[in-house]
Amino acid sequence: MLPRYPKAFENIPAVQLQHAGKSVVAWFRQSTEAGREQGFLTENCLVFILRGTKHLHFQEGDLIAHAGDLVLLRRGVYFMTDFITDGTDYQSLMVCVDDTLLRSFISEDGAPAPAIKATLPVVISCKNDLLQVRNSILGYLEHPHIHTNRLLELKINEILLLLLCGEYRQDVRAFLSHLFDHSAENISLVIRNNLFQPFTLEEYAKMCGLSLSSFKREFARLYDAPPKKWINEERLKHARELLLHSGSNVNEIAYECGFENVSYFIKQYRQLYGTTPKNAQRTKNAIF
Repeated sequence: MLPRYPKAFENIPAVQLQHAGKSVVAWFRQSTEAGREQGFLTENCLVFILRGTKHLHFQEGDLIAHAGDLVLLRRGVYFMTDFITDGTDYQSLMVCVDDTLLRSFISEDGAPAPAIKATLPVVISCKNDLLQVRNSILGYLEHPHIHTNRLLELKINEILLLLLCGEYRQDVRAFLSHLFDHSAENISLVIRNNLFQPFTLEEYAKMCGLSLSSFKREFARLYDAPPKKWINEERLKHARELLLHSGSNVNEIAYECGFENVSYFIKQYRQLYGTTPKNAQRTKNAIF
């Protein structure tokens, strides 16, 4: 099961959570290195590294953020490893920012979007002004009161404003401008890059910065098919190739193709190919 953050934080004892309007602030602490993990960030996030280092793994190589850095992460699936570097623990402060706040902020900024394509997360070395805001957020988490929710929401806006007047302004504006990219190119890229992730249509829509109804309409225009039908069939085609040419079992293939429910996978496969995945494997074994 692919963990979805920030929701999954609720089940982790080492995480201290606080709401900031509709955004979520999470102070994460761990005393042992957990190794490389995969997770789906369901919100766009600002991540302050407090202790240790965070490694984000991409095909192009690793992106490393150190203590004192701020990482801007667009919603999506990431492979990450947290390292303890000072012999004590790893700590980070994750701010999962609500779309409404971000849209309002981007709208108020008012300037045209930069031409720079922000394909990877942005890593920023924090100056004193950002560190002061970060530390005040930690203070509110340690000593919450009846107005903490509203104050934290103001702090998120303060962080964004400081980022737009600092030396990383262009990188930040490029990052923000592509959070809600509704272009056909971006929608197609999101689908291709996440076809075998176990996303719901609502999650695909959110990845594209669209409402569910708008996503369905744009998808049908691009692919000339309803999204659920097209995505399922593409996953099942890939599953058929794996069943015929790999040694993986049915459960492993279902998960690899984006089906978290194996029974649903078997039902869909039978409807498309007229046989069960297990029978498809038996046919392969009989041939070879």
